[in-house]
Amino acid sequence: MSSNSVRVSAELFQSAQEQGEEMMRSAAQQVEHWARLGKALEEAGLSTDEMLAVLRGTASRAAKAPKAKRSLAVEVVSEEELWAHKRAKQAKDIANVNAGKVPAMAMGWFSSKRVKQAEIPNSPY
Repeated sequence: MSSNSVRVSAELFQSAQEQGEEMMRSAAQQVEHWARLGKALEEAGLSTDEMLAVLRGTASRAAKAPKAKRSLAVEVVSEEELWAHKRAKQAKDIANVNAGKVPAMAMGWFSSKRVKQAEIPNSPY
């Protein structure tokens, strides 16, 4: 894959380094990740505020953007459907790790930095 250089502010680069370290990504990988998220938001026609409302579960009708009248639909699914989706995602992730497409460390819920900082109450460890 080819790459090109892009100038970013020192503040953004520092943020990318810090967040990237926690997520086991380089600063460049972190900026690329943020860019993909922003691109997906724009392609979906959502503003950052609308997406935050969806993630917080407070979105009902977020058509406040002047360019379009739209509503955000939040699908309600059963607990069984959520677990089935999770199991399918896990199976796909395991297959990708076994195929060498993704490092096993990338599948963790917590970065190695956060794990090292964790304290277990009432434990000798």
